[in-house]
Amino acid sequence: MRGNKGAKEPTFRPPPSDSRLPTPDLDRPGHGKDREHMASPGNGRARTGQAITFDFHNTLAACPEWFELEVRHLPSAFLSWWSDGGGHHVASSVPAEADARYRTLRRDIMEHGNELTAEECLRQVFGDLDIEIPADEIAEGIDRLMRDAFATVVPVPGAVESVQAIHQSGVAVGIVSSAVYHPFLEWTIDRFGIRDAIGAVVTSASAGFYKSRPEIYWHAADLLDAIPERMVHVGDSLRFDVGGAGRAGLGTVWLQRDAAEAPNGEIRPDLTLDTLVAAAPEILALLRAR
Repeated sequence: MRGNKGAKEPTFRPPPSDSRLPTPDLDRPGHGKDREHMASPGNGRARTGQAITFDFHNTLAACPEWFELEVRHLPSAFLSWWSDGGGHHVASSVPAEADARYRTLRRDIMEHGNELTAEECLRQVFGDLDIEIPADEIAEGIDRLMRDAFATVVPVPGAVESVQAIHQSGVAVGIVSSAVYHPFLEWTIDRFGIRDAIGAVVTSASAGFYKSRPEIYWHAADLLDAIPERMVHVGDSLRFDVGGAGRAGLGTVWLQRDAAEAPNGEIRPDLTLDTLVAAAPEILALLRAR
């Protein structure tokens, strides 16, 4: 069985180099260069008050290299780039210590929900270690690392087709993701050829809130000219996609990945899917039932 509705309690390898996915213009002026850069809400559609949002990592796109940078090794990767390319000396113990501090910072942010951008995270980590690195060098290094990781991003099976089908039905589509580097998502929707289908890209970096806070979902609702009670969010995290979106008032679809734990009594999705292949009708049916 592909999907099942649940009672809601109140409250890969990278593609070959000749991939048919279009290549984005990474240097397009204004392309994700500030926290508020997002696709235009609605893309000219009539406002219905309804919208469907998708998580990014392991829901729309798979990119282990990007994920490792985001959650674990951005400081050490940056220090390697900085020392190799700029001739700066970094003591052998520093990269591991920087990563440990980064992980602590990221865990704290998950709990309180007030997000920092990738640049802000590194400035805080390096400041704590008394490492002085100019802001422009931090920005340059992060950009280089993320562009390198971008070379390996691939769509999750069925994701592109589901987004396109929902868009063609007239329902607004957005992305809501806990991500410290917003431009990566903008590059990806260009590469996947779904720029016109996405009405808003909301990251924790651009909104200032992690998915543990309902404000990130409410921000997406504002950008999509929708209301939370007439929205559905699709994602693979029970805690942040199902629990977080549910607390914000959205309907929820859980993309249950291999070996993922079954929902417990506190967090239950409205619909569970094991694939996004041909999933648009079920997601739309859930939306229309709200």
